[in-house]
Amino acid sequence: MKSKLCMLTFVLMAAGSVALAQDPKSTFTVVRSDQWGSQNFNPFSPASQHLLPTNSALYETLFFVNSIDGKVTPVLGTKYVWSKDSKTLTVTTRGGVKWSDGQAFDASDAAFTFNYLKQYPALDTTGLWKSGLTSVTAPNATTVVFNFSAPNTPVFQYISNTPVVPQHIWKDVKDPSTFTNAKPVATGPFVFDSYSQQALRVLKNPNYWMKGQPYIDAVVWVSTSSNDTALLKLLSGDVDYGYVGISDPKGYAAKGPNNAYWWPTNNVNFLYFNTVKAPFNDAAFRRAVAQAIDTKQVASKAYISAVPAASPTSVFPAQQATWLPASLKAQAPTFNMAAADKALTAAGYKKNAQGVRLGKDGSPLPTYKILVGAGWTDFITMAQVVGDNLKKVGINTSIDQQSWGSYSGGLQTGTYDMGISWGWGNGSNPYYTFNAAFSPDLSAPVGKSAPSNLSRYSNPTITAALKAFSATSDPAAQKKAMSTIIGTVIKETPWVPLTDRTQFSLFNTSRFTGFPSAQNPYNDAAPDDVAGARLMFLNVKPK
Repeated sequence: MKSKLCMLTFVLMAAGSVALAQDPKSTFTVVRSDQWGSQNFNPFSPASQHLLPTNSALYETLFFVNSIDGKVTPVLGTKYVWSKDSKTLTVTTRGGVKWSDGQAFDASDAAFTFNYLKQYPALDTTGLWKSGLTSVTAPNATTVVFNFSAPNTPVFQYISNTPVVPQHIWKDVKDPSTFTNAKPVATGPFVFDSYSQQALRVLKNPNYWMKGQPYIDAVVWVSTSSNDTALLKLLSGDVDYGYVGISDPKGYAAKGPNNAYWWPTNNVNFLYFNTVKAPFNDAAFRRAVAQAIDTKQVASKAYISAVPAASPTSVFPAQQATWLPASLKAQAPTFNMAAADKALTAAGYKKNAQGVRLGKDGSPLPTYKILVGAGWTDFITMAQVVGDNLKKVGINTSIDQQSWGSYSGGLQTGTYDMGISWGWGNGSNPYYTFNAAFSPDLSAPVGKSAPSNLSRYSNPTITAALKAFSATSDPAAQKKAMSTIIGTVIKETPWVPLTDRTQFSLFNTSRFTGFPSAQNPYNDAAPDDVAGARLMFLNVKPK
């Protein structure tokens, strides 16, 4: 431990960061298989811009909603209740909480935060103020009231996940889109200490409201260039945790008694089509491409069968019994290379004598890029399999590896052809997946950043069904709306579900206990840069 601390101290100080505030007795080290940008702790900045501790160790939300089981954990909120007509949500906020600068937190900070999103719509990445929210008030120091024009109970998850900021700091920020918040004031279990391009460190908040926690004195993030390098650091015991998408987690665990993993399924990995570009704006072309992809082979190669192929309905396994009618399962496309080849020709995309697929104008289709994260071995392997499959029907592809900022930026601004990524919204039922992916409120013109509608696909039938789902708490009505959504997505194919999306938490347990697991699922194995990771940083203990 001493040698590791000395090494990290040297890295941080050599990069010109501030002198270390203390000598922590216990340091929990996280490895990241990517690089990060400038010193930005603005929780409203896109994830590609703010630093990793921002929404996990520094800022807190009202609640945490576990995407696996829907369990709600109180954070800055202690309880909530909907009115009988489901148009008013009342949240009780926690007393005795202080901001890291010593000022008291109360409900007015929470009300300010949500009204701030209304004042600056670009920050409202989950579309709260487009979802029927009409007002947010704090009638007293421990109560926040959310009023809606129509019932919208699924919005609770988005309210819960919103980071709360101090009014006394942010009221003077005139341009939050460019504010880097280099010296963050927050309520979380840690406070910012030091920064460099190689390592970040946060220290235990001595005035944190949860007495006795966290059990660790510091969290350090170290940067690597690839998943393989990150894995080596875990295997050697240089780091304690990594969110790393490797192909064989069972093999990792077998390499040593301190190697462990927990990969619960809570999402899907998709091949996104940029539907504002031809030929991806043609549903017939998209359906044929989907039929040409062997998703079982994708899963087998990318994860050595540790993660299965996704359901072509886009509904992941834990939610299928409740939300997926048997009739829709039968409508979903299945892998059939010969049928895909014929379907492309029938749709107007013929082949020339050399077997190259032609556009409707008779010109050869260009080589399409498949966007993936640089060094992400699982996504790179998926892209290779997809490319091999599509070549058999005359479509040429190349793999476009980009660093996180360019990767996420390309997806969000619509500058890609095809891209592999997870569903940028998930929760305890499929509404969250489909709303994030296909709500027109979460899209944007090409060149502007779309919060989560990466395919830039919207459909009046889906939009109406999403609204119908959110406007009722009647299970039968919700299931009817969801059946409409799933059926339309199957028919229109704005994306191709490739594999189930598990969380990718890998642990080296030689120094710490208390990691989340199937036996103790206090979070959903959330990555280290989102709100759910706060629970891991609170629960791990030195041995």
